[in-house]
Amino acid sequence: MLIKILAAVAPVLFLLCYIYMKDKKAPEPTEQLFKAFRYGVLSAICVMVVMSPFGATRQPVGFLQCMKVSFFEAGIPEEFFKWLFLYILIWRSPQFDEYIDGIVYAVFISMGFACLENIMYVLPGSMGTAVSRALLSVPAHFLFAVIMGYYFSMGKFHPEERTRYMMLSLLLPIVGHGLFDTFAFWMDSLGESRIYTAVFVFFIACDIWLWRRCTRLIRKSVLMSDEARAEAEALAFVQAQEAAESLPAALPVSGEWADTPIAIFRVKQDGESTTEAEGLTYKLLIECKDDAKIIINERDAFFAKGGTNYRLTLPAGEYTLRAVNLARYEQMISKKVNLTENRRVTVAFSAWERIPAWVRTVTITLLAILLYRWFAYGV
Repeated sequence: MLIKILAAVAPVLFLLCYIYMKDKKAPEPTEQLFKAFRYGVLSAICVMVVMSPFGATRQPVGFLQCMKVSFFEAGIPEEFFKWLFLYILIWRSPQFDEYIDGIVYAVFISMGFACLENIMYVLPGSMGTAVSRALLSVPAHFLFAVIMGYYFSMGKFHPEERTRYMMLSLLLPIVGHGLFDTFAFWMDSLGESRIYTAVFVFFIACDIWLWRRCTRLIRKSVLMSDEARAEAEALAFVQAQEAAESLPAALPVSGEWADTPIAIFRVKQDGESTTEAEGLTYKLLIECKDDAKIIINERDAFFAKGGTNYRLTLPAGEYTLRAVNLARYEQMISKKVNLTENRRVTVAFSAWERIPAWVRTVTITLLAILLYRWFAYGV
């Protein structure tokens, strides 16, 4: 059983590592990626719940019946829920700031879905099932996710054509998924024949073409992200130079800032001359959760409401972070950190958020497996 689980999970891990390495210049927070994977598992549960009243169709026979089953029982519900969870996760998130991010998050969601689905097919099946799904089904989910993520990012960063790109981000994966399953079911019903051989060759040719197309989309997204990042860094440098001279000792917070950097500030380290401190500017990024405030070295207080956790990008130095819930006036967490280099620090509030992300992901996946067995077998 353990070998089958490893065989089911291995292709998922390989493709996750592959897409993660493509975003190596500005990788996404690990917490967010685990969350995306969990959302993929939850999307599979949603499909099970929605489709369970209709029951499972027997092995379809004939091209039209295969197409009907493939689109209405697989392509449409599966890709819709993946797209929905992708939208919920990143559309308003400040982490969604590059073209490649849409692909990365879409792949992690899709691989969460594929992981649960693969385990469910491989456990009652044979190692032959594991191999065939590792070569075809799991990569297919990956490819549909690349298409979805690419057009999702285009919709985000090109508002003038947002409607068209967002429709493509949903419709193209549905069409690709539906056709993929259609030909797979059709080949199963054909048996050994000349028609089977012709369809198989056509199927493999389309699969190769789709791989080449998606790898080009990934490369294009990486290039566009690099160009946008270079432009943003140049603009930020100019703005930092202009803002550094007029910044007060304690920075006020105002306006709509939940999705954007609050301020750029300059830090003078102990023993450092004013001349040495010139040009040392840092950007403070905060995402918020509940009605709370955080005190940095008891010097500056920043107030927050709504959103998610605090995530601060801090310069090197020693800090005492205190998170306080303003509604109850009680300290939620106190944490000392000594940063040897600029890095991101997360201050979480709820007990669920304090559990390591990988533990939460495994827990959600196991619960999803049990739920699937209950829906499928009534045990």
